[in-house]
Amino acid sequence: MLFSMMALLAATQGGFQTDTTFTVAPGTRLQVETQGGDITVRAWDRNQVRVQAAHSRRTHVKVQSSGAVVILEAEAERGPANMVDYTLTVPAWMALNLEGMYSTIDVTGVRGAVTAETLEGDITVKGPAESLRLESVQGRIIAEGARGAATLTTVSEGIEASDMHGDLIAETVSGNIVLRQINAKMVEAETVSGEIILDGRILDGGSYTLLTHSGGVMVTIAEGSNVNIATATGSGSVRASFPLPAGERPSRRRQNYRLGSGSATLDIEAFSGSILLLRPAEMAERLGRMTRAREERTQRQKPKPEHDDQHDREPTDQTGS
Repeated sequence: MLFSMMALLAATQGGFQTDTTFTVAPGTRLQVETQGGDITVRAWDRNQVRVQAAHSRRTHVKVQSSGAVVILEAEAERGPANMVDYTLTVPAWMALNLEGMYSTIDVTGVRGAVTAETLEGDITVKGPAESLRLESVQGRIIAEGARGAATLTTVSEGIEASDMHGDLIAETVSGNIVLRQINAKMVEAETVSGEIILDGRILDGGSYTLLTHSGGVMVTIAEGSNVNIATATGSGSVRASFPLPAGERPSRRRQNYRLGSGSATLDIEAFSGSILLLRPAEMAERLGRMTRAREERTQRQKPKPEHDDQHDREPTDQTGS
């Protein structure tokens, strides 16, 4: 086994100081620990791990094994290893545990469980992971396509999740939470300062809790849903794009609405913001407008290419006529 190596072979082509590939047994989990530098992971159909890393000449990347866990970490000849940017290609079945202090983490195509933590940096995981636990302090969380339970937490940025199949927890302090195409029996979403959008199926027997202190809430309610909706607002209102049944009023700011058998529960609290219940087509239209507006903002924020003033001038006649 190549795990007996203490340091990986070095290579300079392609801009990487480390570039090596080794074989792993099915069921092996990969753990990466770095102080600073980005971690990018892509999946392939081989039982091999390819490690490419960019770092200084005094830094060495080590491979160690402990049971069914393979550990990647860097050390320097003198002092701590600072910036190491990892580009990893792993078996699609592989479970991942990725940790960085100042790291952007980007994972695509992995079916195994993914745990990712960073102090400062965005985390993006796209693919049919069997479970997710993603945590950042100063970074945005993006998850797409997971096929198991997911816990997504950050402090000072937003959370976006789409095409999720499994129980979902999303928590932030300052940021919006946008959940699209969610198919889960349990959803908990909470933010202090931000909006919450939940677009997906309300499953019979499901439990859905959406809490925001400063911001509005939008939820998709499909025709034929069996759900008991309990709302609480401070300074906002409750509106729906379809007729609501007569609601009960446990208190001045609280209302209850029962749709169908009411087998699912949907609890919504918005202290400073309104609550909007929408049909699926109307939610899709709103989300489409939001996506287009964000794309336009991104285009406007892109730096304009520099022009050579000389090229912008009118051409001059060089014939002497």
